[in-house]
Amino acid sequence: MYLTSVLKYAGLFTVLILIQVTFIGYLLSIPNYNITPDIVILLVIFIGYTHGNIAGMISGFLSGLILDILSGSFIGLLALSYSIAGFISGYFKRDSIDSAKRRSFIGIIFLCTLAAYTIYYIIYFQGSSINLLDIFLMHVLTTTIYTSVFGLIFALIYNRFDVKQSF
Repeated sequence: MYLTSVLKYAGLFTVLILIQVTFIGYLLSIPNYNITPDIVILLVIFIGYTHGNIAGMISGFLSGLILDILSGSFIGLLALSYSIAGFISGYFKRDSIDSAKRRSFIGIIFLCTLAAYTIYYIIYFQGSSINLLDIFLMHVLTTTIYTSVFGLIFALIYNRFDVKQSF
């Protein structure tokens, strides 16, 4: 049972990574502001939310490392930020909270992506002439909001069907 769950998530990650690398950057990016939605982090957050800190952290590390290798820059940086997002989402594990908090999944997405992108962009732009406020406003906040919009669609589907840990 556990192996089939891992294989299902591996398949989902493979599809989402391929979509992220091939289509998202070209179809849904806002080039003037250099932001794109990140659909892979949504699955990382979902895994942490449904399966706990360790599962979220491991899935974040592995998917982030694959994206780092495919992008070719700063190997491990995306793995670090995804791991942190998965770990944070595990604190809101579905079984341990009441239904009112469970319905605020979009807030959890926003919080986790904000933490992940803050770490990512501060390290990415370290040593550049851009100050921290500009990094936060131009990159962290815009990417977090844009990804959270896509997360809203996912959260509505999730709350509508109230996915039991079927994966």
